[in-house]
Amino acid sequence: MKHVTILLIAVFFFACSSFTGRIVEEPPELLDTAAIIEVNNLISTIRLKNRNLKTFKGIGKITFWEEDKKSIASGIAWVGSDPDMIRIAILNISGQPLLSLANDGQWFYFLSHTDNSFYKKRSSYSNLKKAIQIPIKPVEIVSLLAGRIPLYEYHAANIIRNKEQGYVIVLKKRSGNVIQKIYLNEDKKDIKKIELFDGNEKLLYFVVIDSLQKINKYHVPLKLSVSSDNGNGFKIDVHKYWTDVSVNPSMFVLAPQSDD
Repeated sequence: MKHVTILLIAVFFFACSSFTGRIVEEPPELLDTAAIIEVNNLISTIRLKNRNLKTFKGIGKITFWEEDKKSIASGIAWVGSDPDMIRIAILNISGQPLLSLANDGQWFYFLSHTDNSFYKKRSSYSNLKKAIQIPIKPVEIVSLLAGRIPLYEYHAANIIRNKEQGYVIVLKKRSGNVIQKIYLNEDKKDIKKIELFDGNEKLLYFVVIDSLQKINKYHVPLKLSVSSDNGNGFKIDVHKYWTDVSVNPSMFVLAPQSDD
């Protein structure tokens, strides 16, 4: 009987020690679940940013650059309407338009005011690679100028520590390829940079949000830059910005100038 009692005590303490060990070692899947919840909450907050900002306009300076070439600065004016209507004019030194870009939700337009060359294409197939060598879409420009960021469709999301500073949200397709990276500051409240990729993980372009300003209740760009991996890019310095402006659909339609 004594031997049986000793055996039972030994089994009891062995079971308790094993159970205690499992409690101390937190299961990896619980850690993954916590990270998933956090990243989904962060993405929801990003989606909701400036969601009530439907129309806006602004003026400022835009600086273009190409690899190994001197940068060129011009005036810029824009008016936008959520989600995908935009009109941008690049201005000469006297404030007259040199060229205009527009998107009315159905068509993308390009008009040169110097030689009256005109270009029109379905919005769903258009980006600005032909105009500025960067494959950014009109709807993505609307998002950036409205103080938001474009979010690509994704299958899985994760958040990792940035080697330099802050954190990075990594969005992946079902294939496992990275489709977008969102760089956050240390407290995960401000977006400092985004990178967008094609389905083969080739970088399309990246955006650096240098600074924001508060206009009414919205945080909108003060300085931002867009660059591609081929050395081309542009930077916008915002001088004046207006929110909740009146717009008309005809503002976002361009046509060749009359010869009269």
